Amino acid sequence: MAIDSTFYTHPSDRAALKALKAIPGFHQLMKAIMSIWNERLSNIENMSCNLRVNENQMKKYYDMLPPICEKLGIDVPDLYIKMDVNPNAYTSGDTKPFIVLTSGLLERFDDELIKTVIAHECGHIACHHVLYSTIGRLILSGVLQTAGHFGYASLLSEPLMIAFQYWMRCSEFSADRAAIICDGNAEKLTQMCMRFSGYDERFGEANVDEYIKQAEDYNAMMKDSKANKLMEFYMYRMIDHPLNAVRAYEGRKWAASDDASQIFGFLESGDVKLLENVKLPVPDSAKKLVGQSYTDVETMFKDAGFTNVHTFEEVTKDRFKKSGAVLEIAINGKSNFDDNEWFPIDAMVTIRYKA
Repeated sequence: MAIDSTFYTHPSDRAALKALKAIPGFHQLMKAIMSIWNERLSNIENMSCNLRVNENQMKKYYDMLPPICEKLGIDVPDLYIKMDVNPNAYTSGDTKPFIVLTSGLLERFDDELIKTVIAHECGHIACHHVLYSTIGRLILSGVLQTAGHFGYASLLSEPLMIAFQYWMRCSEFSADRAAIICDGNAEKLTQMCMRFSGYDERFGEANVDEYIKQAEDYNAMMKDSKANKLMEFYMYRMIDHPLNAVRAYEGRKWAASDDASQIFGFLESGDVKLLENVKLPVPDSAKKLVGQSYTDVETMFKDAGFTNVHTFEEVTKDRFKKSGAVLEIAINGKSNFDDNEWFPIDAMVTIRYKA
């Protein structure tokens, strides 16, 4: 039984991606990078330099993949080991994503935590992050210096770079939720974050409660001062991963939520009715959706996961609206919803548009 990523995508992931796509130059930049980068370049590196893991090579790590992929509803990706003393993992590609684990990760993490890391990386695939995150890493690596020879470097504005990194940080929260779903709780995710923070059992006994309190204190410090928030933004504006303690805190909070409980119940029993109470964020406010193409708006809601979307053609003499433009949109009868509101997955979405 697989769970769709719609049910666990973090709201900041959705919002940050939406904001990124709205920045002028985003689509031109994507087109530019795709013209000089090809998935085959990564395949050449992996096949020539890294170690491919499969049923005949380091089988215990490969065997971790199929159950995770089945639960997340994705195809089994290629898995590689890379010589790098830094503990890390990443997912890349486009049409055929692959996962890379570093040798440092295998040295520092036990098998159970490696399984959590792999589930996190599979979460990126399930949430359809891979192409954009690959582009983001290419930007960080300076690929547009090469693109400058083709006249593309000027497309990369500072707001676009900052927005890319912010979305990449937010996307990690969704992938963490995928790992929690595969593990059944947030305990291993917390341990994973502590390891990335520098913990090793050789240094002493871990105190998970103190680690979470550290994140709570950090959040309080950020809320306490606008100056602190500004410094946080400046320090981490070009960082593509959220802070480890904050990730652990976010993951544990979600794992204790009703939404997570309903997902766990669905995966255990297969009863789809358990997902009916899961709420989803709207794609945008009603005010901003009015006037847009009704087919685009319909697609937005269906892509967001809403299952009860209906369109109605209406004859009107309104000269200021084009044919096919949305005249009114309502969710369970509410036509003035904001862009940060959440509704049940089966909420009645009615879209009235000009004939």
